[in-house]
Amino acid sequence: MGEQRLGRGVGWHVVSSNEVQSELSLEQGTQLLLSLSSMQSAIAHLPAEASRNLIVVSSKQPAAVADRLADAGVDLDAVAQIPISGSETEYEGPMATCDSLVPDDLTGLSMRLSRAFEALGDGGGTLLVENLNVFLLYADESRVVRFLDHVTGLAADHGISGVYAVVGDAVDEETYNRIAASVDSAIDCA
Repeated sequence: MGEQRLGRGVGWHVVSSNEVQSELSLEQGTQLLLSLSSMQSAIAHLPAEASRNLIVVSSKQPAAVADRLADAGVDLDAVAQIPISGSETEYEGPMATCDSLVPDDLTGLSMRLSRAFEALGDGGGTLLVENLNVFLLYADESRVVRFLDHVTGLAADHGISGVYAVVGDAVDEETYNRIAASVDSAIDCA
């Protein structure tokens, strides 16, 4: 890969997984798209600095997310999850959670992320959106792209780094390129 494309109005670099170092690092405010296989976890690709002030948007149950984060060495006291689910989620543990949102409530998710970013202030942090495909299943592609463009800009404005995962084989090239246009960099880890 390694070709130059345009994203967020600036040049961004696409690299293949064999070019990715074992420990990813992002400058504060950088927005990154990870293309994964369906069996890969975005948590395995979190940058080292994501261990503080981490916001996770995931359709997985909070207990499962907490277990994987703990296995990755992340301090759960510094993590908040926004669960995406059609049913109630229950979790008792050190990770902060809130009521779940249905996958097509992109406005509600945007509002929660905005409040979370405000709460972090200028101290930075990392946003992990574990699987964009979930939103693409339940909401119109153009809405998802507008949502992602809004969230990446908002995150960057607050000095929040963003890691947005997509199962690359499950989206067509046009959809992938529309999503990738909202970020600074894209890495194919599949």
